[in-house]
Amino acid sequence: MRPTQLLLNQAKKSSSVVPLELTPLFIAMGAAVASASYFTYKKFAHDRSLRITKNPELSEVQKAIDSEKSQ
Repeated sequence: MRPTQLLLNQAKKSSSVVPLELTPLFIAMGAAVASASYFTYKKFAHDRSLRITKNPELSEVQKAIDSEKSQ
């Protein structure tokens, strides 16, 4: 009975708000968020087929805006 009481007292004294069982979940979610951030950055920074800011003359956005203004 004594070892059980020692374990219970130690568990009560711990000031951890997050249960220990959730640590693997936080590690997995951290890895998933880091991976998604890396691959999103890689896609936006190095993909030549995306036209976000480069080659604005190839974009149809300005033509669409001008046609709406003229109507």
